[in-house]
Amino acid sequence: MTLNDIPLLFGGDYNPEQWPEETWEQDLKQLQAAHINSLTLNVFSWALLQPDETTYDFSLLDKIMALAGRYEMTIVLATSTGALPAWMVKKYPDVARTDSNGRHAGFGMRHNACPSSPHFQQLATALVTRLAARYHDAPGLVCWHISNEYGGQCYCDNCAAAFRSWLQAHYADLDAVNAAWNSNFWSHTFHDWTEIDPPMHLTDMIDAGSDKPVLAGAALDYRRFQSDAMLANFKMEKAVIRAVDSTTPITTNLMSTQRDLDYFQWAKEMDIVSWDNYPSFDTPSSETAMKHDLMYGVKQAPFMLMEQTPSQQNWQPYCALKKPGEMRLLSYQALAHGANTIEFFQMKQSRNAIEKFHGAVISHVDAGGAHESRVYKEVQQLGAELAALPTDLRRSKNVAKIGVLFDWPSFWGVEYATGPSRQMDYVQQVHTYYQMVYDAGLDVTMVGQDSDWSQLDILIAPVMYIAGQTVSDKIAAFVKNGGTFLTTYMSGIVDDHDNVWLGGYPGSLTGVLGLWNEAFDALPPDTTVGVQLADGPAVQGQFLCDIIHPDGAKVLASYQDSALFYNGAPALTANRYGQGTAFYVGTQLDEAGLAHLMGRLLEAAGLPAAATRFDGVEITHRVSATDRYTFILNVTGTLHTVANPDLDGVDLLSGTPLPAEVTLAPYGVAILQHAL
Repeated sequence: MTLNDIPLLFGGDYNPEQWPEETWEQDLKQLQAAHINSLTLNVFSWALLQPDETTYDFSLLDKIMALAGRYEMTIVLATSTGALPAWMVKKYPDVARTDSNGRHAGFGMRHNACPSSPHFQQLATALVTRLAARYHDAPGLVCWHISNEYGGQCYCDNCAAAFRSWLQAHYADLDAVNAAWNSNFWSHTFHDWTEIDPPMHLTDMIDAGSDKPVLAGAALDYRRFQSDAMLANFKMEKAVIRAVDSTTPITTNLMSTQRDLDYFQWAKEMDIVSWDNYPSFDTPSSETAMKHDLMYGVKQAPFMLMEQTPSQQNWQPYCALKKPGEMRLLSYQALAHGANTIEFFQMKQSRNAIEKFHGAVISHVDAGGAHESRVYKEVQQLGAELAALPTDLRRSKNVAKIGVLFDWPSFWGVEYATGPSRQMDYVQQVHTYYQMVYDAGLDVTMVGQDSDWSQLDILIAPVMYIAGQTVSDKIAAFVKNGGTFLTTYMSGIVDDHDNVWLGGYPGSLTGVLGLWNEAFDALPPDTTVGVQLADGPAVQGQFLCDIIHPDGAKVLASYQDSALFYNGAPALTANRYGQGTAFYVGTQLDEAGLAHLMGRLLEAAGLPAAATRFDGVEITHRVSATDRYTFILNVTGTLHTVANPDLDGVDLLSGTPLPAEVTLAPYGVAILQHAL
């Protein structure tokens, strides 16, 4: 069974254990009336399921599951291992984490298990074994949800020992580790495996207020190890479930661009990717789109939108309400970029504790059924619309000829580097170039270094700080075979172990780019430099300026600023390599410069420009074996009119063809279906 075989899941987290049992049925009636058809249960219930080490009590969960079945709710069943019970931490302190300041945690919080604790692994296995045996054939079960929002780091003695074992599995011997980390620096040479400790503020961070390690190669490996260690725990729980249930999809909810885990590696072990979308009141629509595309891209497959809020989120600096229509728009934006479920955190708003001001389908006002809030009515409307969408839509995929590369090791490495700029923000750098494509009104996919690029005509790799020989050869082959490639400042700087490529930046990419750089100049905030396009207007650069020496590359733009000692040096180049072209951007261009660059890329790749540019309306596509679906999304709070991108399509929401000019209300949506 797959999630495509059942109606689109519309629901989310329900925590009835936080409420008196006599309120549950009223909740389910209200949810059913809002067209909710799915509940995520048991996310944080370990302390109720197992009050002590030898006692298991599933009576409350049995009642909840039975009631959900009576109201024909499908179930996403969590394993509840995302938060530790108090008795466990008291009896086995090693299950809790030690932070980067060396402080070992007591009981409290959540997402707090040490990934290397043998006691955690034993106790989690025992719990999940019982859960899987009891509920694997429960009516309505459609997905298993392991733990919750994996992330964070641990620096305890168990992790230190496990890190040494990880290193022994990844390196031939200790000499290879010393060579990879250049550990002769500052007398860091290791002569015994036991001398290696996790890089933390008590050991190898440069000062207590910084996240900058002395040996960045060691810190990179520790990041890889921690991601692998948490993934091993996910795989452990998955194996327990698979022993009794060979078919139900298994997931865990990811968090888009969070730094801790390499999601491209995690996606290989997940049956379906799911993630939690929480844009702030001022998050650009392009950034939300990029994060959806990244969650699609880590597996190149439709994903579950596991969480969003129907109204406001309590943990942001300002708990802004979603405006009328905005929740609906964000839900359809997720669907447009590959979501096959629309789910919320949460179904019923908590009465106390830290999440009491986080929004819900049943708010404090809605509780008990005496009133129906605006948000509840909007959820109800959305649920009715989603139920009427064709099943074929969920079988469709996102198809794009332009890919933007996201690389977690480069993310870790460039932000661990001491220099070149305190403004370095890897996610925002990637977003800058994603938005360049988004603003041109073109479909885009997110890929990793290990992804299949064969369907791409254009590959954009911003700030690809780490460029090992394997990926450099892959890029060269992509361009040689006709691909169009673009990379930027701070790319190709180091190998997989953070050792700088010698002989000129960007190291292993110099051949395909046809240039070398002797240095980069970091500009202070709010400082710009003039950049003259060879066949266009003067634009501006900022952030970093590479001093480029062409070696076969054609100069497309130069610095034009008399205050610069490198005035006249190239700022943008293109190099013909085999059948393709490789572009290099030496400074962060302004909007006009990026728009010009996008045109250059499309011309080099032989792709047409979009019919219309971004003007407050996002146009995105999904394609099935039989139909194309065009999503027209007004991502603003003002009315917009745009040219109809598919005159032959029928709007699934209104049931009629749309005119040549489509007028969308604030946060308005249209979905055109067109037979291929």
